[in-house]
Amino acid sequence: MIKCFKKSLSKKISVKTFLWVLLILSAFNLVIYFGVTRIFLSKDRYNTEQSTEVVREFLSKETSLSQEKLLDLLNQYGASGSLIENGDKKYILDRQGGIDELIFDNQEVSVFNKDKQLVLTTDKVLSTMKIGKVGETVMYRSPAFTGFYQSEKIYSKDSRKVIGYVTVYQSIASYFMARHTFVVITLLCELVEACVIFYLVLAVSHRTLRPLREFQTFVDKLAESPSELALRSDIQSGDEIEDLSQTFDSVLEQIEGFAKRQTRFVSDVSHELRTPIAVIKGHLGLLQRWGKDDPEVLCESLDAAYHEADRMSIMVNDMLDMIRVQGSFDLHKGEVTDLKQSIDVVLGNFRILYPDFRFSLVSTVEDCIYAEIYKHHFEQAILILIDNGVKYSSGSRNIHVTLDVLGDNAIVKVRDEGEGISQEDLDHIFERFYRTDKSRNRVSTQGGLGIGLAILKQIVDAYELKVSVSSVVDEGTEFTLIIPLVTTEKIKKTD
Repeated sequence: MIKCFKKSLSKKISVKTFLWVLLILSAFNLVIYFGVTRIFLSKDRYNTEQSTEVVREFLSKETSLSQEKLLDLLNQYGASGSLIENGDKKYILDRQGGIDELIFDNQEVSVFNKDKQLVLTTDKVLSTMKIGKVGETVMYRSPAFTGFYQSEKIYSKDSRKVIGYVTVYQSIASYFMARHTFVVITLLCELVEACVIFYLVLAVSHRTLRPLREFQTFVDKLAESPSELALRSDIQSGDEIEDLSQTFDSVLEQIEGFAKRQTRFVSDVSHELRTPIAVIKGHLGLLQRWGKDDPEVLCESLDAAYHEADRMSIMVNDMLDMIRVQGSFDLHKGEVTDLKQSIDVVLGNFRILYPDFRFSLVSTVEDCIYAEIYKHHFEQAILILIDNGVKYSSGSRNIHVTLDVLGDNAIVKVRDEGEGISQEDLDHIFERFYRTDKSRNRVSTQGGLGIGLAILKQIVDAYELKVSVSSVVDEGTEFTLIIPLVTTEKIKKTD
């Protein structure tokens, strides 16, 4: 159960969110707690100061604060005050109606004469308390009383002399009760809020992560059947999970493409190798049985075996070239090539290889022109086109190459004066191992195996070029490459 809980991403998110929310709520409630309690205490302090001022103003009308004077004052206001004797102390206990009416319910007053002897109090418990520091509001804590108290001098309005002292006590018992209630209510609210938030986060995360669970189900299904590369997740959630799904589907498409190409490659190789191997095996069997004694049969069989071995060598080299090209596109993205210089290099090589051919280059461009294509890939494309013209030039030995600029594109044309291609074959010449019935299937090894133009198509597709071909049987074929040029700024960055 714990293991299952740990694997649940929605629960992990909910728990972590719950803890963070609980922490934030606690911090927020602590701020509120300290703020509210500070306000409560400031209010009690203010009430203490105000009541002290009111009582002092009330008693400043007297000329002295003797017990007789205070009793007469209480009687004038219809208050009841009794004289209390406690050992050597003698003071008036103001129960109600007098000075007690000037203060709040949670306050008490003690009045002292100018000799700092207690002469009146509203609470018998406070009869033992001394005068505090005059002019300051002080917090006092004892088993009998906890709260603020303030002591002030009482000046007579008539003589402007000190006639006594007054101390007002502000009990904060109600503050403690309110604080306790506030803490209990806050904790309960925090717990309820946290539980509600946890439930909401759990529900939201569960709903939000549904595409991820679907993606996990898809991956599990793919893991069970790894050969089912045609499967796609097809998740549409509009967020990063959809992006992940699309990226994964894209990777699957590439893997599926690689797998199909690998299967097709194996099939093509086995198909193409089957015929020459059978021919070689047949001639060797013929020689083993009786042909080695016949010079004419021996010569014919050796020529046929050599011919088929040569075809196999050409095919293997072409296939290796195709594989090599497929794996090199991503390694050379962004590279820039001087097209005219590369064409000159390729033509120079062909002039050495085929001295009996005439290779011409006509260009309307005198300066260097650049395109975003890897140099070796461009040279390989030109090599394939020229080599194709050489192979199928049975009569004429002329190969014409032109280089022009039209707008933002370079136009490269390669034309031969050879056998040409029929219209029905033009749609298939870029397919691997395709050879036309008229010329490509002849016995000569010069005909190739139909891989060169397939490699050219790969280069064209990789660099988003355009290729077209026009041909007339027995007159020749012309291939046209359209290559986008690059700006001067990009050339400088590349350099």
